[in-house]
Amino acid sequence: MAVSTLTQLQDKNQALTQALDRATTSIRYLKVALAVMTSTIAALVAYLVVEHLGSSPLATIGSACTAFIVVTGLVFTIQEKLKKP
Repeated sequence: MAVSTLTQLQDKNQALTQALDRATTSIRYLKVALAVMTSTIAALVAYLVVEHLGSSPLATIGSACTAFIVVTGLVFTIQEKLKKP
């Protein structure tokens, strides 16, 4: 069985720390992408529903923008609450 020296263990620890930082950054980007995709779908659904109900174009766009903002905030809030300590 090979015995690791202190410098080898420190190098491995540093490499693992860097890998963990890269993974954390990737997860953060994926969370933002998930929020944007979910909000876009909600905005499109709101746009189609309000347009189908015969509302004015300005109200249709306003409801879609409101749905986008609300769903984005909801997704980020849920992600924050589900974060493990």
